[in-house]
Amino acid sequence: MKQKEDLKHLIEIFFQHLQVERNLSKNTLKSYTSDINKFTNFLKTENLSFRKADNEVITLFIVFLKKKNLSSSTIIRTLSTIRNFYKFLIGHRFLKKPYFLIESPKIERQLPDILSQEEITTTINIAYLKKFAKRDIAILELLYGAGLRVSEIVEIKLEDISFDNNTVKIRGKGDRERIAFLNPNSTKAIKEYLTERAQKKNAGVSSYLFINNRGKKISRQTIWKIIKTLNITDKNVSPHTYRHSFATHLLEAGLDIRIVQELLGHKSLATTEIYTHISKKHIKSIYKKFHPRS
Repeated sequence: MKQKEDLKHLIEIFFQHLQVERNLSKNTLKSYTSDINKFTNFLKTENLSFRKADNEVITLFIVFLKKKNLSSSTIIRTLSTIRNFYKFLIGHRFLKKPYFLIESPKIERQLPDILSQEEITTTINIAYLKKFAKRDIAILELLYGAGLRVSEIVEIKLEDISFDNNTVKIRGKGDRERIAFLNPNSTKAIKEYLTERAQKKNAGVSSYLFINNRGKKISRQTIWKIIKTLNITDKNVSPHTYRHSFATHLLEAGLDIRIVQELLGHKSLATTEIYTHISKKHIKSIYKKFHPRS
């Protein structure tokens, strides 16, 4: 088998493994595809064999990525994908050579912007004045009230909502399911939106909760536009800002971080721990404000 055909075949097997055995989401698979393509383009440009990849080759690959002005986070993710690819090849005995060991470039983790409770309340009040008020308020209440991702909100179906239990079934990353809780404001907003939704033309065509004027599932891009339009601050606000605010406000109120992890649907506690830095910053500011010697 030729080198090019050999690599193409192994990549196909690798992606079958990711899709079937690891059950990764479409967005994650898309990222893996992009990362693998970067690596194969590099090998082709440098006329290198994937079977001879060592630390020196990977160092050249990093230089190749940096020349494309990619961010540190993108480079780190790409290297992680390539590592996983080689671990798979070795684990399934497609390669005998030990996979390369190389440190990822250091990255400064930026803390996300957070909205105060007052800013969120004001934003919701402004949403009441907009054209699609009930829909937009229901979306805001799920972003902040339940800490959902925008990708999770667009996938909510009518059957996922239980007003008896005040819960909604969520399909998260990697198609992992969890139950999110609805507070009274979220429940009220969804019920009001459903009343309005029932009057829409073609409303009965879609099984999804949030639909557009054509009766089809609302897009993530539409929700992004809603959030950008409603932004009243000078902060870089996105749908995820509301999720960040949800987690931060819960931690500041004293909720255990492992419970916050469950509510957010984080697989790893390390992902949730970024919010402890924000919470500590908040506690420090209160300490300085109220301690007599501060």
